[in-house]
Amino acid sequence: MSMTHDPHLAEDVLQDTFVQLLISNVRLAPGKEQTWLYKVAQNRCLDLLKKNRKHDELPPDVPADPDWNRTFIEMISPLTKSEQEIISLKFIGGFSHKEIAHITGTTVAAAKKRYERAIKKLRAEMEVS
Repeated sequence: MSMTHDPHLAEDVLQDTFVQLLISNVRLAPGKEQTWLYKVAQNRCLDLLKKNRKHDELPPDVPADPDWNRTFIEMISPLTKSEQEIISLKFIGGFSHKEIAHITGTTVAAAKKRYERAIKKLRAEMEVS
């Protein structure tokens, strides 16, 4: 519930995660079950949060244009996967650095530093364009 802040949505995520476990034929090494379940739950949670987020809840800098998603993906494409994830969590998900650190399994300081580096790269990329 720490990611959803909604007990009903958290229950949906939990149910979807275990359904995914039941229908998948994934073979996990002993001791890796918890990591796999957490990652599936994390991805499902992010999907549901994106789906349920209303346009008026987006940060003020984010336009409500349908083409914005494609533009956003193109804009962050020069970044590493880790940086793309942090930028997406911050701008699309609206998560705090503390929440991003929890989601990505890093410290708050590391999440902030990756965010700052990603923003710096994006600014440099925009200056070149």
